Amino acid sequence: MDAREELALTVPGTLMLLGTDLMEALRLIEAAERELEADVVSMPVSDATGVLATRILEDARRKISSIASRHAMSGHLFVRYAAHHGIQHDPPCSSWDEHYRDAVRLTDKALRRVRDAASDAEAAVDTAVIAAGFRGNDIRQFTDWTLAALDHLQRAAMNATMALLKMHDARDAVALEFFDAWTIVRRGRSLSTARNIWRELALTVPATLMLISTETESSRLIELARSKLHERLNLLRSIREGTSPKDADDNFVDPEPEVVLPTVTLEDARREITWNAAHHEMIRHVFASYAAFLGIQDNPLYSRWLARHHDAVRHTNLALKTLRAAASCFMIASDAVGMMGDLPYYCPLWGEWAWKGQTFTSGADLFANRALDAMCRARQAICEQFFDAWVILRR
Repeated sequence: MDAREELALTVPGTLMLLGTDLMEALRLIEAAERELEADVVSMPVSDATGVLATRILEDARRKISSIASRHAMSGHLFVRYAAHHGIQHDPPCSSWDEHYRDAVRLTDKALRRVRDAASDAEAAVDTAVIAAGFRGNDIRQFTDWTLAALDHLQRAAMNATMALLKMHDARDAVALEFFDAWTIVRRGRSLSTARNIWRELALTVPATLMLISTETESSRLIELARSKLHERLNLLRSIREGTSPKDADDNFVDPEPEVVLPTVTLEDARREITWNAAHHEMIRHVFASYAAFLGIQDNPLYSRWLARHHDAVRHTNLALKTLRAAASCFMIASDAVGMMGDLPYYCPLWGEWAWKGQTFTSGADLFANRALDAMCRARQAICEQFFDAWVILRR
């Protein structure tokens, strides 16, 4: 589990604690409300009028401010967590964002009401002190200041009541936010698990690319086939020039058991290339799926990786095509040599078939050489893919 997951997992717990703290703030406001109502009922004023309520409201204000601060911190953390997973616009996050904003708005309103209630309660305390100074001396002044204290107390009680309502609504919003947060965390952990699985698969891509780019068996087989073609081409030239026995069938169509025809070697090379091409396409699918999961299909680096993949595929297909052409040319040359054996030595038709056998053997060698060149280019493109893949995986 990475640091983001560990931090995100603290958010639901924080929201649960905030719900508990909100209940504590509610109890404080309720206690202040009861004290204010008691002060209203116990008129005329005394030295204790509004004093206890003021202290309780100050405690409630500090509690709510702490709640708002921790709530904002958890919200900031969760926004970044959702953005990391790319789900910030999905329904669970949009619902969480709505409830989060409601909780912030309602908490702010409750905090303003508590501040107003505390201000009015403090004003009631000051007014009560002034009224007490006129008790027994000036009944009119005493009455006016007492009524002013009563007005402050009533306004403080009204603000406390409104704060209670807002705090209840804020607590409900935080409760809904808590359930949304759990849904988002569970989805994020699922995405993290999937991302780790895809990453583990994607990490096999560079190694596979390295194995394919350093594969030399197909090139060795093509070189071996070319050497066999060169032997037969030299034999045909010497036969046409009269410096070698005229019988070439054994070297083209019916060799000794220990002798392997070029077509067999070319077919072995073709199978080797086809096997590597299948693995190359498989890792393309893995890396493309990884890129799609991360949403980086339009990233220039991935686009370059994919372009080099297509280059490698194009060169590989050309190699397979030219290998088939080389095998076809050698088969035509073999047929031509077979016709030579049925004709009188150096008759006009014998010369034509001899020329045809030499020409198509030379063509087979040319196609084999083009296949060898195409495989070199394919390996170069795959090698470049290897470096691009590592850069993408390290980001």
